[in-house]
Amino acid sequence: MKRYNIRIYIALFPLLLIINFIYAQGNLSGSFETNTIYYQNDNKTGAIAPDNSLGSNNYFKLDYQYKKFKAGVQYEAYLPVLQGLPGTLRNSGLEFKYASFQDSNLAITAGDFYEQFGNGLILRAYEERSIGLNTAMEGIRLAYSFRNLIRVKAILGRPREFMDKAESNVKGVSLFIDLASLLKSQYSTAGIELNAVNRYVSYAGQEPIDPNVQAYSLNANWSTGPFNFQGEYAYKTKDNSVYSNSINKDGSALLLEAGYNRPGFGSNVTFRRLEYMQFGTSRGIAGIGRDLNYLPALTKQHSYSLAMINPHNTMGNGEIGGQLDMQYQLKPESFLGGKYGTQLSLNASTYYDLAGDVSRGFDFLSFGSTKYYQDINIEVEKKLHNTLLSHLFYSSQVFNPIVIGKENKLYASHIAAGDMIWRSMPSGSLRLELQHLWSRDYLKNWAGALIEFSRGEWTCFAGDIYNYGDTNIHYYHVGGSYSFSRTRVAMNYGRNREGLICAGGVCLYMPAYTGLHLSVTSSF
Repeated sequence: MKRYNIRIYIALFPLLLIINFIYAQGNLSGSFETNTIYYQNDNKTGAIAPDNSLGSNNYFKLDYQYKKFKAGVQYEAYLPVLQGLPGTLRNSGLEFKYASFQDSNLAITAGDFYEQFGNGLILRAYEERSIGLNTAMEGIRLAYSFRNLIRVKAILGRPREFMDKAESNVKGVSLFIDLASLLKSQYSTAGIELNAVNRYVSYAGQEPIDPNVQAYSLNANWSTGPFNFQGEYAYKTKDNSVYSNSINKDGSALLLEAGYNRPGFGSNVTFRRLEYMQFGTSRGIAGIGRDLNYLPALTKQHSYSLAMINPHNTMGNGEIGGQLDMQYQLKPESFLGGKYGTQLSLNASTYYDLAGDVSRGFDFLSFGSTKYYQDINIEVEKKLHNTLLSHLFYSSQVFNPIVIGKENKLYASHIAAGDMIWRSMPSGSLRLELQHLWSRDYLKNWAGALIEFSRGEWTCFAGDIYNYGDTNIHYYHVGGSYSFSRTRVAMNYGRNREGLICAGGVCLYMPAYTGLHLSVTSSF
C-alpha cells in the first residue's frame, strides 16, 4: 500500500509543478456544476422512473488567462441525462474548448465560442443548461474596433447539436456604427448595426433545393434623456423546413421597442411580428438545441409557480403581438405611498396568428383570428415595517394549447398570489407565500403555499401546489441549501408536474417526475 501511494505521488509531482507554474504565470479559474436526480415511480402522477433510477448532468469548466491570451475547456457528462431533456445528450466528452487573444481593438477566438447578432433574430449561439441547450459555434471568431466608433465581427464555424456538430457550415458578419460618437453628440446615444448570416448544408438530391440560406438584419437604437428606442428588421431566404410544412417561403421578423424612464417611473412597450423565422442549425430541423436564431417569448417571466403553469411558447412560423411593462414608485411619506413608499408594476402581453394565408400571403400588421396567449398582471410591493416586506400579485391569463401542438382552444385563468418576508434578525429571514388559480377550463383550480427560512449560509423550505379542481394531486417539495465560500449545495425531494419549463423565454415540455434532487455548484 505504501509503495502504491509513493507511485501516485511521483506521478502527480509533474502535474503539481505545471499547476504551480500556471498560477505563477497567469490566472486559472474554473467551475463545477452537477444536477442529479434519483427518480421514483409515482402511481398518483403517473411518473415512471428510468431503468437505473438516476439522471445526472455534470459540467466542469477551466479557464486560463495570461496577459492578453485566454484558453479554456468544458467537460460534460450525462450519466444519463435528466428526464425530459434531449435524449441525444448522452455519455461524456470535452464539448467546449477555445483559445483567444484580445487587446484594446482586436479579438480573435479559435475553437468554440458564443455569439449574438443584434437581438438574435438571425443568430444566437448560447448555453442554457436548465433546458439542455447549447448551440456554441466551433470555428473562428474575429472582432475589431476602430476607435470605438466602428466595430466589426466575423464568424465561421459549425453549430453544436447536443454532443455532435450540425451538418451545416455557418458564416456571418456584423458591422456596428456608433452614430452618436461619430457625430460627437453629448446628450444622446445612437447606433446602427448591419448583420448577415449564411447557412450552408450540402445537398445531393434531385429536388431543386438551394444548399444556402441567407439571413440579414438591420438594427437601430437611439436614446436621449428619458426616451429610448430600438428596432430591428430581419429577412431570411427560402428554407425548406418541417416547421413551415415544407413550404418554401421567405421569412421575416420585425421587432420594435420604445421606453420612457425617469426617477420613480419606468415604461417599455415591445412589438414583434414573425413569419417563417424558424432557423435551424440544419435543414429541416429546429427546436430546443437546434435553433440557429433566438425567438424567446416576449412575456413576463413570472416567479410564482401557478402563474407559470401555462406560459407562452413562441410560434416562430407565424406570430404577431407585443408587451407593455410599467413601474411606478409611490413616494415615501405620501398619502398612497405610506411611510416607506410603494412599488406598483403593470404588465400586459398578447399574441395572435398572422392574418391571411399561405396562398394569398399574410398581412403585414394585421392580427389574425386565433389568439395564442394573453396575460394582464399587476404587482404591488410595499414595506410595512423595517423588518417586514409584502408583495401582492394578480394575473388574468388566456392560453391556447395549440402552441404546444394540441387543440386550438382558449383556456382562461385568474391567479392571485402574495408573499411576506420577515427579517427578524441581521442574518435571518422568514418568507411565507400563498397562491391560488381559478379556472373553469383544463385542470380547473389550484392552490399553493410555501414557507422558507434563511439564516446565514443555510436555507430550508417546504411547499406544495395542489390541483383540487380536477386531479386532486399534491405537488409537494421539501428541501434546503447550504452555501460556503464559492460553493452552494442544495437538496430537495418532491413531485414535479408535467408541463412547460422555461428559461430566458425558451420553453421545453417536461414529463412529470418524483424524486430526490441534488445540486452542487462551485467556482474557484
